[in-house]
Amino acid sequence: MPRVDVIAYTPTEVLEEHDVTVGRARELVEKYIVTWVDIVDPSGRTLEELETLFSFHPVAIEDSVNQDHGPKIETYDDVVFVVARTIVWAEEIETDPFSLFVSKSFVVTIHEKVFPPLEDVRIRLRKRMPRLVKSGADYLAYTIIDVLVDSYSPHLDHLQDVIDRLESEIVANPTGAGINRIHEVRKDITLLRRALRPQRDAFGNLSRIDLPVFRKDTRTYLRDVQDHMARDLDTLETMQEITTSLMDVQTTLADLQLNQIIKVLTVLFTVTLPLSIVTSAFGMNVLFPGFNSTEGLYAALALMFIPTIAIILWLRLKKWL
Repeated sequence: MPRVDVIAYTPTEVLEEHDVTVGRARELVEKYIVTWVDIVDPSGRTLEELETLFSFHPVAIEDSVNQDHGPKIETYDDVVFVVARTIVWAEEIETDPFSLFVSKSFVVTIHEKVFPPLEDVRIRLRKRMPRLVKSGADYLAYTIIDVLVDSYSPHLDHLQDVIDRLESEIVANPTGAGINRIHEVRKDITLLRRALRPQRDAFGNLSRIDLPVFRKDTRTYLRDVQDHMARDLDTLETMQEITTSLMDVQTTLADLQLNQIIKVLTVLFTVTLPLSIVTSAFGMNVLFPGFNSTEGLYAALALMFIPTIAIILWLRLKKWL
């Protein structure tokens, strides 16, 4: 169900309203210096009202709800349109689109699911943080983008914990199901890298290009966001290398374990070889010296145990046993 929340403010006043109409949001834009309109799960009607009342370009409206659209920056007259991605980790890791329309007097954010990190921005506004309430809409947009990028860290830390546990499991049990889990983790890492790499470049353009909305001092802050994006991508690159190494380690340890099993079986076969030969020979239904006599039994036992002991001593001398 669509929901529209609004925070409008000046350096001395902050007004917050929840579950309002797009028309009410537009009224507040006309009255306050900066207005933040946050829209969750927009309906078709909500998008039409945005296009009509805020004069957003139809292509931008369409891209803002496109689940498969990658990160990008577009300029439409006096509005900068930004598409980013959030990380969502429920049963499986995935990324969702997060769109911003930034003008000189307002910021409109659109996302399909509730994005809890945005509450941090709301708290700063409620507390009337001086730098935020005294700056323009471009600084508000930077703050939202910065919170978005900071939200990646807990997910990357959790992914690192998964890799660390997987490494321990592989060392403890190389022939277990670790190889399948490695492939799953590599798939998640590849998904994140594919989604976030274009975002680093987009934020880089946002900090370098002279856009009509973003002031020069705000672009300085945006360069810091780009640095954080580069750091996150470096972390994902490192994780990718670790998972690749884990696959090699798993294969090596599995081969060593298999070789150890083969070695044990070979030693057992070699040690029991004299027993097998003598029992087979004396088990034949033919007459031989000592047949059905105590001497024959002792001779058979001697032929079995003396070579067996000799083989065991030789293997221990070679340190194979």
